[in-house]
Amino acid sequence: MQFHINNEYDKLEAVLVHRPGREIDRLTHENMRRFLFEDIPYLRRMQDEHDAFVGKLREQGIEVVLLENLLREVLLDETVRRKLIVQVCATAAVPAIVEDLTSLKLWNLEELIELLFAGLTSAEYMDATGQRETADSSPDDFLLAPIPNAYFSRDPAVVVGDTAISSKMHYRERVRETLLTRTVLESHPEFAGNTITYGGSDDPTEDRPYTVEGGDVIVLSAEAVLIGHSERTRSETIERLAGKCFQVGKVQRVYEIPIPSERVFMHLDTVFTIVDRGVVLCFPEVITSLGRIHRYEAAPDDPSRVLRIAEQRDFPTILRDEFGTDLTIIETAGGEEPFAKREQRMDGANALAIAPRVCITYERTERTTAALQAQGVTCIGIDDSELVRGLGGPRCMTMPLIRSNPAT
Repeated sequence: MQFHINNEYDKLEAVLVHRPGREIDRLTHENMRRFLFEDIPYLRRMQDEHDAFVGKLREQGIEVVLLENLLREVLLDETVRRKLIVQVCATAAVPAIVEDLTSLKLWNLEELIELLFAGLTSAEYMDATGQRETADSSPDDFLLAPIPNAYFSRDPAVVVGDTAISSKMHYRERVRETLLTRTVLESHPEFAGNTITYGGSDDPTEDRPYTVEGGDVIVLSAEAVLIGHSERTRSETIERLAGKCFQVGKVQRVYEIPIPSERVFMHLDTVFTIVDRGVVLCFPEVITSLGRIHRYEAAPDDPSRVLRIAEQRDFPTILRDEFGTDLTIIETAGGEEPFAKREQRMDGANALAIAPRVCITYERTERTTAALQAQGVTCIGIDDSELVRGLGGPRCMTMPLIRSNPAT
């Protein structure tokens, strides 16, 4: 499977997802905000909704690979397993349990994979080992915290062109998501021959505080990429990332798009997505009031040097120029207030294009769906009563791996 994503709308051929699991049941009213939730989903119903979502992707001929299945295969290799466990335990500051997890004597492989998503409490560790990890830990303390946001597989990594970017998460509660996804991308034979341009495990210079999350990365074309400067992605990271993209030799322009640093607008793709060449969906309140956009290019006299240029064009003009066509802007809920704000909060702008003018949306964003359909966009609705509680939509739940070239 060779990575290939040159835009956001060509026919989607392969995608990576994670089915929500027991990590969701770790959420309580006391800890849910720590884990970036504002409500507690009902896991069984959430899984049913996610299964239906995956089913609709497969009905469209899209190959869907599950992160947990790929992990199961790569973690059979003890060297890969140990490397990941060392990274996981270092992040959680519990190096003493590395051997317990790596050996597979206390937890078998299936249990280990569940533990990597659902976490491990002090009581569970004591039940398995007969001892506490530390003398002062209470039974309910997490030695490894759960990662309930893992079903938003867009954020830990993103494919740009024929290479991948491994993210650096803003919140430490999400760092393990990157470690799991990066392990699969680097170690699974399915992805042999692909490269990670930014954030590989062997390059510590790209680690925190240089944070970037996949929801902020939108591929306009083989030559141009938008990256949101948001609550989660730093401007300094965008400059570094642009330099790496230029070194690969295909991307020529990276645009830094500033959005409000607020949780409700956590990523660029919560307020802006693309459903076809020259056809975009956006939340108007944010997109019409962007701050100064900057463009990054490689210096003509020194390709290793990155130029940061203050854009004189507004966002719609940039899009028209990059698409090379007229621009159709479809507003969340058709721009009708207060529904535009309501449906933005319900991830109305977070559509997943699976082919030109064909996208998957949440059923609850009815007015946004109507606005899309009025412009000739086919919308495939999915149930969302539980999936939406994590504040992410269909695009958030997918990591596209391959989109076909128009000629194919």
